[in-house]
This record gives sequence, structure tokens and C-alpha cells, in this order.
Amino acid sequence: MKTLSKPINKEEFWADRIKDAEKNGHIHTSVFDCKPEDWEAIAKVHQEIIKKEEVSGKILDAGCGYGRASEWFNQYVGVDFSPEFIDKAKELHPDAIFFKRDLKKMEFDTNVFDWAICISMKRMIVANLGWGTWGKIEEELRRVAKNVIIFEYSNPYEYEIIRNSI
Repeated sequence: MKTLSKPINKEEFWADRIKDAEKNGHIHTSVFDCKPEDWEAIAKVHQEIIKKEEVSGKILDAGCGYGRASEWFNQYVGVDFSPEFIDKAKELHPDAIFFKRDLKKMEFDTNVFDWAICISMKRMIVANLGWGTWGKIEEELRRVAKNVIIFEYSNPYEYEIIRNSI
């Protein structure tokens, strides 16, 4: 697969996305540019799937952006490599826990989380950085979490679950 040239692995790319989203008054456009009503519908579908699949316990939100999923869980930790996203997440969700981390090598113990969730990252990473980069991220998610659920925005009903044998 030929990769695209969008610099998604550059902090400046995401800093600019946050600035643009704040200007237009819709923070969700920093991670996915769609109408607010579509954004709400996607979140509702993801919450229904989380309930159906019994995603609970200690949750890692890998690539958490501005922490939108923090409200869905009681034991939540969000990680993102963008310091601007982490700052925005802490501002919007002061009761949640957020860390700046490289998703290819996170500083967490093995199986410390019951679930890791990834929302709309896999296709973007594969398309822009290649399968090798995604493979390293997925390997690290499997290491730190007992289960992984991966969502995509392009089809909010599309998801995959990876269950680790422990």
C-alpha cells in the first residue's frame, strides 16, 4: 500500500488542527471534520458498541485527542503524542487522567488495562505512515491491555476486537 503524505506524525499538524477547530467553534473537527449532528451520532453508536461488548474496567484511550471518550468510563486514562491535545483534554476533562505518550512504546506495565480503545486511528496511520507503524502500535496495545477495540469513523458500526490470552 502506498502511503500518503499527510504529516500525522508531526505535533505541528495536530496543533494546527486544534487551532482551526477552536476558530470554527467545533472542537470535534480537530479529529474528524463532520457536522455536529453526525459527530453526535457516531459517538452514540460507539457507546452502544462499548455497552454491547461489555468494555469496562480500567480503560486506555490510545490517541485520545481532546479526551472525548473520558466521559464514557469510570477508570479512564487517555494518551496522545500531541502535547496540545493533552493540554486541551486536561482543560476540558479535569477529572480524567491524560499523558503524552508515543503509542509505539508506552510507559505502562503489561496488561495493566482491561481494555485499550482506538478511535479512528488505524486507517489513518496505515494510509499515512504504513503497516509497519500500525503493527508497532498494535503490538504495544496488546502488551498493555488485555483487550483492544478499534473503531473507525468512516463507518461507525465498523470495529474490531482483539482479545489477548492472559
